[in-house]
Amino acid sequence: MTENIGNFEILNDSLISIEWDKDNIGYLLLRDIRNACPCATCKAAEKGFKKKIQLKNKECYELISIDRVGTYALKFKWADGHETGIYSFESLKKLSNWKE
Repeated sequence: MTENIGNFEILNDSLISIEWDKDNIGYLLLRDIRNACPCATCKAAEKGFKKKIQLKNKECYELISIDRVGTYALKFKWADGHETGIYSFESLKKLSNWKE
């Protein structure tokens, strides 16, 4: 299913909001977003294949920017330089407090 979102906003140093539709706004913790990073490097580190990767430092949870990826996803840039994870709207809805 293809869906589009409205506005999204960095609310503070630990929270963003996403407007799923006109009347529904979801809130997501930056820590939850980063911990759920779907990129290959993070998934490999999560499974223990790359034990040398240090993901859990202060900078890894500091958000620099958010960009749209087409009409299906968002891409987050973190203070530690990480920006390869592309989060589908569907995956972000699962992380948010939004319920259908």
